[in-house]
Amino acid sequence: MSRAHPEGSSIVIHRSGFYDIVAGRFVRRSDGAILARAGVGPGDRVLDVGTGPGYLALAASRLVGAEGAAVGIDASPEMIDRARMLAAREGARAEYRVVSAESLPFEEGSFDVAVSRLVLHHLPGDLKLRALAEVRRVLRPGGRLLVADMASPAAKGAHHLAAHVLGTHPDPEDALERLVWDAGFRQITSGRLMHGMLLGVAARSPEPGAQE
Repeated sequence: MSRAHPEGSSIVIHRSGFYDIVAGRFVRRSDGAILARAGVGPGDRVLDVGTGPGYLALAASRLVGAEGAAVGIDASPEMIDRARMLAAREGARAEYRVVSAESLPFEEGSFDVAVSRLVLHHLPGDLKLRALAEVRRVLRPGGRLLVADMASPAAKGAHHLAAHVLGTHPDPEDALERLVWDAGFRQITSGRLMHGMLLGVAARSPEPGAQE
């Protein structure tokens, strides 16, 4: 379950095994679509923000190969423990760290691609913008972002049910495109993923001297 959290802090899910049972199979179905939409390929350095049990970073590690890197971050130590266990079981090169999205311990321009699935609605208030601004900071100029959240009414209902059981209170109605724009990203496009169940918002970190 999620633990009590102070006003203005993110909601952190700690029951990693239960989350896997409730949402794991559904969530993993979108790995390929998200990574394809983000254009992840050999040699890319990929950051998975809010990795949970680590599925997306795990899938990315297979695509980027030995010349690339896949790092998953999550504020939940239990989720990171499970992600590391799954990666070790598969012999994958994905790396996982216990990190809050709004305070990333990486240098500017460390990554080529950032992905985030079903995460932003767990960040209340201005933490959404702070997290996206941090992601933009650690992306190289021209780096790619793909943020995915629930889109269809059926998917939203299922996620609300799971969230209720887990003790979270997501708000899937956030205007993702506006959030991404306000965080300084440009070349923003959006579209449905996974048979319309997810909304994917793609964007790029602006190049130096780029026009608004």
